[in-house]
This record gives sequence, C-alpha cells and structure tokens, in this order.
Amino acid sequence: MAQTPATAALSFGLLPMVTEKLTKGNYGMWHAQVSSALKGAQLTGFIKPTAKPPPEFLDTAGKSDDKQVDPLPNPEYEKWVAKDSQVLSYLFSSLSKEIFSQVSSASIAAELWAAIQALHASQSRARVIATRMALTTASKEASTVVEYFTKMKGLTDEMAS
Repeated sequence: MAQTPATAALSFGLLPMVTEKLTKGNYGMWHAQVSSALKGAQLTGFIKPTAKPPPEFLDTAGKSDDKQVDPLPNPEYEKWVAKDSQVLSYLFSSLSKEIFSQVSSASIAAELWAAIQALHASQSRARVIATRMALTTASKEASTVVEYFTKMKGLTDEMAS
C-alpha cells in the first residue's frame, strides 16, 4: 500500500515534537509550532470545525435484488479515524497537565482544537480585564522612574498581545 506524505509523516514520527507544551501563558508560541507542523504534514483538515469522518458503511441500497445485504465497511472511514486519532494524540501530547485536564474529553482532533481555542479565548478575556485593572490602578509610589516605566511598558505590551 502506497503512503501519502501525510501518512508517512505520522507513521514515521516526522511531526516535530513541540518544544513548549501549551500552558495558560504561551498560546501564541504553541499555536505557531503546532499549526505549522500540521500544515507541513497536510493535516489541517482534521482540526477544522467542519471535520467529520466519512460514512462508516458504504451505501448498498438498490444494489441487490430483494435480498437483505450486510452493509460494507467504508475503507475511507478507517483511514480517516486512524489519521484523526494520530492528530488527536499529537495535540494531546503538546499540552501541559493543567490544560490537558480541561480538554481531555475531546474525542476527535477538531473537537480538541475547538476546546483549546475556547479555553484560550476565555483566559485572554480574563487577562485583558486584569491588565486593564493593573493599568488603571498603577502608581509610581516608591519605585524609580525607570522601574515605573518598565512596569507600564510591560502592561501595555501585554495589552497589545
């Protein structure tokens, strides 16, 4: 059986290991690593919201005379499930324990990807609110001008990101 580049990449472990597992604070770096690896292996179709397996059985309606025919398994279904499971496993292996515990119920790669996106969005909103509060309540107090400027610059950089 000939292997496509995507199957070869998965079966021979050619997807690169993620150097930084996803935590609450490194989504941008994690996303860049994981999405580029999936693009390179031509596997982004498995993380799209529209990703779903082909029918499990081939349609045999109208192909026999009045006999009841057992449904034929769809070989494309098995291939899809195998590839999706490998993408799912790759994504799970790129998560920290704290993130993994929040999204571990996902059963297909697209579900996991959506859960990670939703988790990041909610954390981002909370971080924006906290940063706005820190900017609003910041005062120089006993810090030097350089320390105060550095603190303010850090907060504005965080808001920009």
